[in-house]
Amino acid sequence: MPSKIAVFHPGTQHSWQTALALQQLKRLEFYATSIFYIPDRWPYRGVHYLPARLRDRALAEFRRVHHPGLDPARIVTTGSIEWFERIANRLGYRGTARRLDRIGNRRFAHALSDRIAAPAPFGLWGFNGSSRDAFAAARQAGRLCILDRTTGDWRTFNRDMDGIYDRYRDFFPSADYRIPQWQIDRDDEEYSLADAILTGSEFAADTVRRNAADRAAAERVRVLNYCFDEHLFGALPPPVLRPHSEPVRFLVIGQPNVRKGIHLILDAFARIPASAATLTIVGDLQIPPAVFARYADRVTYRTTVPRPDVPEIMAKADVLLFPSYFEGSALSLIEGLAAGLALIQTRNAGEGVTPECGLLMPEVSEEALYGAVMATIEDRHRLDAWRTAAQGVARRYSFANYRSGIAALLDEFEAAR
Repeated sequence: MPSKIAVFHPGTQHSWQTALALQQLKRLEFYATSIFYIPDRWPYRGVHYLPARLRDRALAEFRRVHHPGLDPARIVTTGSIEWFERIANRLGYRGTARRLDRIGNRRFAHALSDRIAAPAPFGLWGFNGSSRDAFAAARQAGRLCILDRTTGDWRTFNRDMDGIYDRYRDFFPSADYRIPQWQIDRDDEEYSLADAILTGSEFAADTVRRNAADRAAAERVRVLNYCFDEHLFGALPPPVLRPHSEPVRFLVIGQPNVRKGIHLILDAFARIPASAATLTIVGDLQIPPAVFARYADRVTYRTTVPRPDVPEIMAKADVLLFPSYFEGSALSLIEGLAAGLALIQTRNAGEGVTPECGLLMPEVSEEALYGAVMATIEDRHRLDAWRTAAQGVARRYSFANYRSGIAALLDEFEAAR
């Protein structure tokens, strides 16, 4: 069993929390990522020379990739492709962003090769879509390989989306929604190379177990619940319960698209008077503008915001909606709990809701969502009870619990070897 673990992710996801947990356990070899804001390093310190407007925009973007607590000496950044991918996404060039993502993942893995070949005894903790090449090299060196799969298996996604596309075609930006076979084949290779395959929820774990081509790999799947960002959400005040005469404030946050049920939300709220409920959507809206225009007068929309702004946005809402068809386990759910929000979600969305703090939809459908929203509107005392209990439920997803889960996992490997 290696004494240290190297964490690598070309983006962010929850990889920085994994690295911080390992750092606190004194088991972090290094944390490799494409972008990490360290104010006294170039090019970040150059931001102070920009005109005020550009400086503010740059700092807002940098705040999205800043995670205090990690030792800068253990952070390795490599490559600039991620910046171009982010720019392409912001400008709406989704196909270009996906191609840049593939290029960046390959270059990222190649940049790790020298470190993987080093004689120091450490294992690897990698993430889906960017671990195949690094794991192949690590296996040759006899290193432990842990795959953190932050989504379910894409074969389930493709099957689900095929049926949804037939019914809600106008909500899709294009017909190019399916995950290609070459990507699924790479996933299968990652499964086979990994000593353990971690997912954030039972739903995601089930999709991998059902679909993995390597049946032995399916047996190595296990669930490790994620945690919320305690730097942002760990010390929020109790929720402010609003007068029952006011509309219930519903919130959607993240990347509103068909996979996450945005079409169900918009159609449901078109049936609900504004005097009963308001709807705010925050994030990179991924449906055709002409389609969204049909609902725009019923929605308050804000584009993507820096992560530190999210707690304040959540504090102004009552209920977080997450009627997703397919996730790994949405971090927004447990962040919402930490902010004192009630939840309405599907099982497919991941961990979060309990009878104490909201409603689990019986199926992913407009009628199930509409019924849950109306039940919430019509029983404000129950909504108040959900919000009052939410932060207590959130404590199950504390950073300390996540760190303990990692420690137990590594101890298990050490005992097995």
